[in-house]
Amino acid sequence: MSFSRSALRYAHTNGYTGLLYTPRGEFIITCGTDGDIRHWTCISDDDPRSSCLGEFVICLAHTGTRLLASTDRNTVHAYTFPDMDSDGILMRFTAPATCLKVQGGFTAAGSEDTTIKVLKGDVAGNETVLEGHTGPLLALDMFAERKLLASVAGDGNLKVWNFEEGKELKTISGLPKVNSFESASHYGTPTFDPHSGELLAYAVDNQIVVLNTANWEVAFTLRDDAVSSNYSCCQFSANGEKLAAGTTKGEISIFDVKKRRPVSVEMPPNDCNSITCLAWNRSGEEEVAFCDATGQLGTVFFTDAAATGGEEGLEDDQAELLGDYEFEGDEDVEAPVDDGDGVSLEQLKRKVMKFADPVDHDDASNQSMASSSRTAPVAAAPQIKLFKQQAPFQPSSTPSDLEHRYMAWNDVGIVTAHVEPSGDGAIDVEFHDASIHHALHISNYNHHNLASLSSGALALASNESSKLVVIALAAAGNKEWSLSLPDCESVDALVATSHLVAVATSAHFLRIFSVMGTQREVLTIPGPVVALAGHEHSLMVAYHSSAPSQTQQHLSAMLVNINGLSLRQEYLPVPLTPGRQLSWLGYSDTGSPSIADNMGLLQLYRRSSNAWFPICDTMKHSTSVSHNFFVVAVSERRQIVQAALCRGTSYPMTNPRPMLQELRMQIPLCDIEVEKSELEDALLRSSLMQVDGAEKMQKETAIKLFALACSSECETRARELIESIACTELLQLAVKYATKRGRIHLSDRLCELLPQLEAVQEARKQQTLLGASGIAATIVLPMTPTAGSQSGPKPKAIELSSAKRGTLKRFTNSPNMFKAASRPSTPEITQSPLDTQENIFGESEPEIPLGKSAEQRTPLNSVNPFAMKRKLGDTGVIFGSEKLKLAKK
Repeated sequence: MSFSRSALRYAHTNGYTGLLYTPRGEFIITCGTDGDIRHWTCISDDDPRSSCLGEFVICLAHTGTRLLASTDRNTVHAYTFPDMDSDGILMRFTAPATCLKVQGGFTAAGSEDTTIKVLKGDVAGNETVLEGHTGPLLALDMFAERKLLASVAGDGNLKVWNFEEGKELKTISGLPKVNSFESASHYGTPTFDPHSGELLAYAVDNQIVVLNTANWEVAFTLRDDAVSSNYSCCQFSANGEKLAAGTTKGEISIFDVKKRRPVSVEMPPNDCNSITCLAWNRSGEEEVAFCDATGQLGTVFFTDAAATGGEEGLEDDQAELLGDYEFEGDEDVEAPVDDGDGVSLEQLKRKVMKFADPVDHDDASNQSMASSSRTAPVAAAPQIKLFKQQAPFQPSSTPSDLEHRYMAWNDVGIVTAHVEPSGDGAIDVEFHDASIHHALHISNYNHHNLASLSSGALALASNESSKLVVIALAAAGNKEWSLSLPDCESVDALVATSHLVAVATSAHFLRIFSVMGTQREVLTIPGPVVALAGHEHSLMVAYHSSAPSQTQQHLSAMLVNINGLSLRQEYLPVPLTPGRQLSWLGYSDTGSPSIADNMGLLQLYRRSSNAWFPICDTMKHSTSVSHNFFVVAVSERRQIVQAALCRGTSYPMTNPRPMLQELRMQIPLCDIEVEKSELEDALLRSSLMQVDGAEKMQKETAIKLFALACSSECETRARELIESIACTELLQLAVKYATKRGRIHLSDRLCELLPQLEAVQEARKQQTLLGASGIAATIVLPMTPTAGSQSGPKPKAIELSSAKRGTLKRFTNSPNMFKAASRPSTPEITQSPLDTQENIFGESEPEIPLGKSAEQRTPLNSVNPFAMKRKLGDTGVIFGSEKLKLAKK
């Protein structure tokens, strides 16, 4: 026998989290510090029902027809179940109630004001008050048949009461002491044996102490060597045969009370924290639910030991079966000669079979038994649990089993569906811009559950029928058309754009129509459809490319671009983090494919790079791990994601409708809080996306990064940045900034990049012009002479006829320093370095006007041109289309 763990689910915010099973085991009900109560049908419920009862809810109890909860109003409030309508107040305290118990028509509650109240029946009044604790109540339990109540408080004492007489029977000290319920981590959690009440167990340190209620002496203690921390709570099972206990490190121990030993339990994951509450399933299934201090919910369930091949359980069963037999010599029966090493098989048979009733078997049955006993058991083949394959869904829609749901919500409008109790339904269509179309109210007599809305059409269908209905919004005359799919095909997904309508069918066909109903291409989808999206003349189909693995599913996308009667199709993989599912599929406002997973990671596909880029993590914008963002639209131009905040759920409510929030896009870079990372994020987003004013934003961000690198004494990084961006205008700004800051060496190295950057820009223009024809442009970079090559034969310069390259250049901060001018056509003149001023490319040109004498360089100013003030006011730096040179005005 062993128990396995389920995956953890985020149920509530950080803090004490309580839970219980309903009497029949239909729901797991949890409460937490966020003030919500959630009804889970099972641990894998993706959309639990949520009800807000106040600022916080500490504990719960179920009477069978009503749910009791302690609220922030210092009361025990009753609610009808499952409607959760208010049904009155049962008890009032001067502090919040911290523990509740209902049994045998009695309701007991303990409060942080150190008092306990016991109420008989369901009507408030005639309460019995138990006083004696000097600390806040942490946990309690009662056995109604014997009128016993056990309580643990922050004063470190466990007290046993006769609640009918209000008399204290026993006090046990030695438990941890705390001043408030909020700061407690060890709750003790006394629990009575539910059958007879003869045993009372409570948790202390690393053991479970079990008392005999007849004399209040310790009957036995339970320990588990597999746990490494102290126990925080414990709970008897419904039949009293097992006892579960949780530790402060998230470990769970399950004990066999009769055998007084632990059962094997799977170890907790790393993200599991201190256990705050335990509850056994009352429906007879051997399952335990628990919550931890971070608001996570999990279950521990029974698994067959035979499947795991545990040898320890087999040895225990053998010991239990043969423990009463003694294999010693029998005087009445002649025993075969034994060598003394082991037990005789014949002797074992006689001792065991003499207690069984004699049964007559024929020869055939004896032979069959003998053959079966000789047959070795066949080991069960290990079964690999694969990741759940995702079913088709409509982007920006809520589940179809809800009475009031969103069928579509995008940047055009909202389509909602309502189902009346009588079974009749209606569809309401609202447009964000009333100039597109007026609001619509449609009777849903065809039971449509799929919808797609665009500025050109409204498409409706059902995944249980083959009928497609489309309403052309911009058409005149007969706007509605419909058709039925052939061969009993059903619609799995559909999409409507401003020019097209497409449906993905159960036959793995993609059927394309015009907005007015003209049938277009019919394509084959390579796998089961997951979602379908479109934008103008483009369509994107997400499908399962192969079977899922143990940790993730494998999705691909088919992009279809339609231009008139021509069609182009391409395939690309859909990247998903292991353990996640696709939750949204769509296009940005500029037509870039985008996806989002169920953990809030939004990714955008750039066609020119043929790559996916993560652009926003919506969970970083959430204040709680239980909140989610329902993605509606993505805007590249404005750099925002429009989403609705869902508090504690995965989908938004239809009434009241949540307000859309604009989440700022941010690439998940390292150390994003640092100024350098923020600038790098802005630079990357402006280069990857189609942003308004992208070129201006890139230059501004790049020069800020350049200045930051210079101030950080990282000149190599600054030069690398300018070289990677390859923009001559940015180079001019960088040279001017470096010159003003007195970084002459950096400005020299930047000037040497000009021919290289010009070649890169020219190649980019060629790629832009010839890219459509598939002709690749070759980037030819100019050769840079090195120090070693200056002593030998000089290599031929590319496009430049220079004689020497100077090591120092003289610049000025004159307003006309960066005055653009065309390159003058001057003949090459062989002159000495002292008679000419060299430009940054080593090209010597006459620089001395007529009537002026050449200025001889001194050793000082030849090394540092800024060591003394020179008469450079009449000198300007001219940037031409090919080179940078110094010239006198």
